[in-house]
Amino acid sequence: MSEHSSVSWLEEQVGILPDDVDVALVLRHAEREDIHPRTFGVHVPLTACGVTSAERLGAALSRIRPQIRVAASPVPRCASTARAILRGAGAPEEVTVDWRLGDPGPFVVDEEISGALFLQIGILDIVRHQLTGDEPPAGMKSTPEGVHLLLGLAANDLGPHGRMNIHVTHDGILAVLVAYLYRLSVDEISWPGYLDGLVLWRHAERLHFIWRGLTQGSYPFGG
Repeated sequence: MSEHSSVSWLEEQVGILPDDVDVALVLRHAEREDIHPRTFGVHVPLTACGVTSAERLGAALSRIRPQIRVAASPVPRCASTARAILRGAGAPEEVTVDWRLGDPGPFVVDEEISGALFLQIGILDIVRHQLTGDEPPAGMKSTPEGVHLLLGLAANDLGPHGRMNIHVTHDGILAVLVAYLYRLSVDEISWPGYLDGLVLWRHAERLHFIWRGLTQGSYPFGG
């Protein structure tokens, strides 16, 4: 799915929810420059197209939910995406940086060990292991524990206010979250593209969610 299609889908999904419902959006960052093989690419920036698309998303969502708050992974391309969203929304570019969204993220225990594994086998195989392995990958915590940590961030302070809370993260983190919630393998979901997002809202002690191409689901998450 292109960034333009992602923006349209997110605008549509958020738009059909009741106006007084807070919405959380766990979002992959916008289009970035290429990452060289066998590197982490921590400082690889967004493309000009990526910045424009993030601004367009901010403008689109602000027409539905004028109150927008944005948190981001400390990795620069995520923070840049967050600032562009706020700029497009006409809001002050005040971004909360949160390690649970990346660097190290909700699943990493030992960055040195997990980082070496990432460079050795790649993110796709790591995600497959997270979803199917009896034990977590080396240097990482269990998938349920990491997912619960991430959902705690997304569900925090959701209520009847009509606000939008956006959490900018990375494709590997978002892929695990989506596949875990839907009880699917990573090969059965659409891998997160740029500005793809999982839409979440809270109702009756459950966290409801929807991902493009799949039906709405829910997860028990009491207050």
